[in-house]
Amino acid sequence: MKIPILKNNRSKDKNGRKKPLLAVLAACTCMVLCLLACGCTAVGDTDETSAVDTGTTRSADWTEETHGNDAEPNYSVVFPDDKVNEITITLSPENWQTMLDDMAAEFGEFGGSTTDQTRAMGGGGNQIENPDFNQATAPADIALNDRAMGGGAGGNREESFDFDPVTVPAGITFDDKEWTDVGIRFKGQSTLGNTWTSGSYKISLKLNFDKFEDENPDIKNQRFYGFDELNLKSAFGDSSLMRDKIAPEIFNDAGVAAPDTAFYRVYVDYGEGPVYFGLYTMIESVEDTLIETAFTDDSGNVYKPEGTGATFAEGTFDAESFEKKTNEDEEDWSDVEALYTILNDDTRTTDPEEWRENLEAVFDAEGFVKWLAVNTVIQNWDSYGTSCKNFYLYTDPSDGAITWIPWDNNEAISAGKNAGTGGRQAMEQPDDGQTNTGIPGFGGDMQPPELIEGGETMPPAGGGRTMGGQQMAPPMEATANEEMMMQNAGGQRMMEMPLDDAGDEGMMMQNAGGGGKGSPLSLGLDEVGDSWPLIRYLMDDPVYHAMYLNDIEEVVTTAFEPEAMEEKYQFNHELITPYVTGADGETEGHTNLKSTAEFDASLSELIEHTYDRYDAVMTYLSTQ
Repeated sequence: MKIPILKNNRSKDKNGRKKPLLAVLAACTCMVLCLLACGCTAVGDTDETSAVDTGTTRSADWTEETHGNDAEPNYSVVFPDDKVNEITITLSPENWQTMLDDMAAEFGEFGGSTTDQTRAMGGGGNQIENPDFNQATAPADIALNDRAMGGGAGGNREESFDFDPVTVPAGITFDDKEWTDVGIRFKGQSTLGNTWTSGSYKISLKLNFDKFEDENPDIKNQRFYGFDELNLKSAFGDSSLMRDKIAPEIFNDAGVAAPDTAFYRVYVDYGEGPVYFGLYTMIESVEDTLIETAFTDDSGNVYKPEGTGATFAEGTFDAESFEKKTNEDEEDWSDVEALYTILNDDTRTTDPEEWRENLEAVFDAEGFVKWLAVNTVIQNWDSYGTSCKNFYLYTDPSDGAITWIPWDNNEAISAGKNAGTGGRQAMEQPDDGQTNTGIPGFGGDMQPPELIEGGETMPPAGGGRTMGGQQMAPPMEATANEEMMMQNAGGQRMMEMPLDDAGDEGMMMQNAGGGGKGSPLSLGLDEVGDSWPLIRYLMDDPVYHAMYLNDIEEVVTTAFEPEAMEEKYQFNHELITPYVTGADGETEGHTNLKSTAEFDASLSELIEHTYDRYDAVMTYLSTQ
């Protein structure tokens, strides 16, 4: 029996725990039914203990509350708001080397970036990511980083990242308790290779506490205070180290279901004693506990979309763009296909009322508009509308509706600083709700690598064009279809670039209606085209547009209210400072910061940005 849970209610009780809602009673009922069905009268060890294992046994610290599967997720312990937790990961030297060898095989030599492209582009020091760029294998003539280019659907090489890092067993120590044979692997997309080639071991990690239960039956259904899977994010590209922690809190406070988060000091012992790998943000897994606590029924489909199909543009659906995280054995994407069909149906213009009714039967449109309002107000450089990834979908069987869940927010709460990684944005223009055209395709001081020589901007050649305060080289002559064309939202040619002679086809990158990978979306969203129909079509509808206007005002007066956010930023900055800088702070080879000054400046940047967004919203609303 499924215990009803108020949809998207992520509130905590006075002890900081998620409201259990009689889940213990439900668990007991299920256990009794299972015992009766099996004809069992007692629970004990089975013959599975004789199976081949990893050489370790269940931790002597095992209790049902800390390690067992029947315990409710303990949010107050795992995700505290007022302290920095500490966790130690212990691996054998052999398993650690296996992880390193796996990364080297995919990305080349550790610290092998010779141009430092992965860490600093242009004079401002902005960190640039490129999901498709492989420093070790990319042809020299295709070193152009499309991360800084106008992106979106319609050919922006936003392809799936298909590297799955190896998972090895490790020990976890937390609060003087040990968990054995926990699955651990590196995680990430562009950040994974960029961090590796930049020479930092501070790479995001994924923990799975029962991953090796087949090899070691003693840890069957092992949990970490009720959690099976957890993510440790490295804050790559975020000089404040706070965005992955705070952005989901803003979404939750606004009524958008998002993962819980907390700060962690992470130590790794690979045979040479514990080494401080830096300050991380622990993030709840959507498919593990979020769907249990935020939805009525947690047995539905969880998807992690990525790729062209994830734009929802008409005719782009493909199952590969919607990786299943639950119910993987059921090859059924009918819920997503229904959304495609209705979203792009002609009734959108011929009978809007019927279209809205049909849409809301399969999609939480109100929740999406709320997400869009929050995401656009806080600003996000890497989300739907500019990128075909960084969100989850969940279909709640209780009502059949798909809900939008935000993910990966290290580039949120930022306008023009690429998540605050140093340097001022060349385009420091107010968001008046109009299309951001100051940098058509490029974001601020970001430039393609070809324009950088020895860390300095190459002098512009004759006829060079200015884009957002930066000089661009004139078009280079392309030969025999060996060119790359990039277009802005208006379809104007921006640059041609020769490819190599190894048979590479000319590729076109265009911003087919979106903010582009170099800028967040404007409040008016006028630049968003049909290639992002969830935004364009809903904003073209007067009912949803009115809802959006109401939501953005609510966001800046509640969940993203400047004075409250200033207090939150200040509190968290002071909380983590001892573990980022100073004697107990991050060190060379285990940090993604370039300087202490970069971290210190990030606080005022966040505060300034939040007040600016309040002013921008109020100015925009005054014109509506």
